[in-house]
Amino acid sequence: MRHCWVSGAVDVDGVTRPGMLVEWRRGAAGWEGLVVRPERRAPGVWVLVQQWVPARLLSPR
Repeated sequence: MRHCWVSGAVDVDGVTRPGMLVEWRRGAAGWEGLVVRPERRAPGVWVLVQQWVPARLLSPR
């Protein structure tokens, strides 16, 4: 498990969010990382999301 940054997070802000990279896999469109990250659904409403994210949207910094 490693810390990562997720670009283009699809929440109400659409900004880069911190996440935890749990696993890698090779998908039909290339490498993807399984990430757990916070997502803001509304002002003051946060949830944890686990999803496969294309590698191009992940960064260690």
